[in-house]
Amino acid sequence: MVKNPFFNLFGGMTQWLYQRFSAISIYFFIGYLFFYWVQIDQVNYQAWVQFFDSILHRLIITVLFLLTFFHGWIGVQHVIDDYVKHKIIHQIVYLLLLFSMMIQIIFLLLFLLEI
Repeated sequence: MVKNPFFNLFGGMTQWLYQRFSAISIYFFIGYLFFYWVQIDQVNYQAWVQFFDSILHRLIITVLFLLTFFHGWIGVQHVIDDYVKHKIIHQIVYLLLLFSMMIQIIFLLLFLLEI
């Protein structure tokens, strides 16, 4: 088990709570998006453009993706902890995962928020 607090996110019980709260939040965000799309008469290109023109919807999608990344980070961290026992490979896998997630978050922000 890695003792670096950056990778442990404050311990096992806290991670369990983060995982549960992020899952509930993701559930509600997806529910909102589903009910929004059900109310639209015809889903076409213009509907998508109008949807993403709203800054509120961009923020909702951004928060949804950030919560999904956070939720996934905790899950993958536990898989890595359980199956990668060599310390150097363990750290390399963590750093590669962190690097790839940071790149995804940067592109997400650039795309959705048009920064």
